[in-house]
Amino acid sequence: MPNISVIVPAYNSGKTIENCLKSIRDSAFKDYELIVADCNSNDNTCLIAGKYADKLTTLHGKPESIRARGTGVKASSGNIIVNVDSDIIIKPDALSIINSYFSAHSDVDAITGLLAKEHPHSGFFSQYKNLYMHYIFKKLPENVNFLYGSIHAIRKEAVPHYSANIKIADDLALGQQLASSGKRIVFLKSLEVIHLKKYNIHIFIKNDFCVPFDWAKIFLTYNGWKQLGKNNTGFAHSPKEQLLSVFLAPIILLFAVMNLFYRPLGILILLLCLIWVSLNFYFLNFLRKEKGFSFAIISLFVTFFDNIIMATGILSGFCSVFTQKLKWKKT
Repeated sequence: MPNISVIVPAYNSGKTIENCLKSIRDSAFKDYELIVADCNSNDNTCLIAGKYADKLTTLHGKPESIRARGTGVKASSGNIIVNVDSDIIIKPDALSIINSYFSAHSDVDAITGLLAKEHPHSGFFSQYKNLYMHYIFKKLPENVNFLYGSIHAIRKEAVPHYSANIKIADDLALGQQLASSGKRIVFLKSLEVIHLKKYNIHIFIKNDFCVPFDWAKIFLTYNGWKQLGKNNTGFAHSPKEQLLSVFLAPIILLFAVMNLFYRPLGILILLLCLIWVSLNFYFLNFLRKEKGFSFAIISLFVTFFDNIIMATGILSGFCSVFTQKLKWKKT
């Protein structure tokens, strides 16, 4: 019986899954089984997966990664469950890092990692999003209360029930579920993976609306306001500087519109803009060092635009929960 079961949930992943599965097969650690949990793909995903996987399961119905992960867990026989998304390349030492850490820390129930700075796509939005995620995660403490879908590992006896209530940020919900039941989750900065996802402006906007939408629902479900500021961070994977920045951006935009009709707001807007820039200064400076001054200047405006999108997603998520509660009360 293998010590580790690597589960790769997939849906129409023909463009990325071969590189993903190759990277797993190139692992230095060999005591594992590879399970691909397919969500009824209609491309060549299963054909490719069949060449690499020890087990291939097919899930019919809606293509939901959380259900695929649950199916993969049921088919697994390892003591440690490792989730790797189908657009991820792991490094040769990734499984060794996971196995060694669990062996040395019996009090740890789950491990999660982060994206490396390197990214295969040179487009602005792909580079920006990847570096943004890398920078945000690098600021997190060792003990966290979320899981990152791209790479995480859980002791099999600690794996909770996989709920399909959350569609996009299901990994975050799973982490909150573990943490709320007293399980310890550790964030390992040494556990880096490469993301193959290619972003354009449409995908960028959709992603940064949908994830905060689910984030807001999870925040309310698990009383996120009680977690704010603990471990010197914000909520889940969002540091307090990011939350303040996202909160401030729409206020600046609102005041800017109001200023068209009421001039004295100009000084207040300038002050708020300076505060917003100060919240993002270190991130923008990080981008300058990595990609150059021009990239950082463009990123200044993109970050503000992105904060507006995130704030809209969060507000929509809150409204969705409150609307649902009102419907329940009426019935």
